[in-house]
Amino acid sequence: MVAHAGKLDILVNNAALFDLAPIVDITRDSFERLFSINVAGTLFTLQAAARQMIRQGHGGKIINMASQAGRRGEALVAVYCATKAAVISLTQSAGLNLIKQGINVNAIAPGVVDGEHWDGVDALFARHEGLAPGEKKKRVGGEVPFGRMGTAQDLTGMAIFLASKEADYVVAQTYNVDGGNWMN
Repeated sequence: MVAHAGKLDILVNNAALFDLAPIVDITRDSFERLFSINVAGTLFTLQAAARQMIRQGHGGKIINMASQAGRRGEALVAVYCATKAAVISLTQSAGLNLIKQGINVNAIAPGVVDGEHWDGVDALFARHEGLAPGEKKKRVGGEVPFGRMGTAQDLTGMAIFLASKEADYVVAQTYNVDGGNWMN
């Protein structure tokens, strides 16, 4: 959240957990942890920010972090995909509801983004797919039309745009920032 002198103008709602398992091996604990953070966390953080923005009376911008995984299923990533699909749907509903108070709600759907979290993701894929450590990361990065995984910096421009005055007429949308990896 960005707050200035007690004022909340912009929320970048970016917290999530990742896990993977074949459908027959998904545990209730994993399901509940992912939905608790990825969906409930997104909803209730958005709600708290929206309430503050409404109290302030001048609107604001809320940017949820979805994922390209929310636009499709993946064999080993069913629960994560479902949570990110829920974030996309939540963004649409919240955007349509809150625009009446001048609050623009939109989302960014990153593709594969490199970072320290990918060490854990890669290890999970290695275990479930019988891959050598680092192999999944290399393969996934190579499949992106840019030939590499994204970086946090690749997402910055879209976040700045969605937080800007220029995006005042944009609401309830989810924008792919994924190097052309997923088109819809």
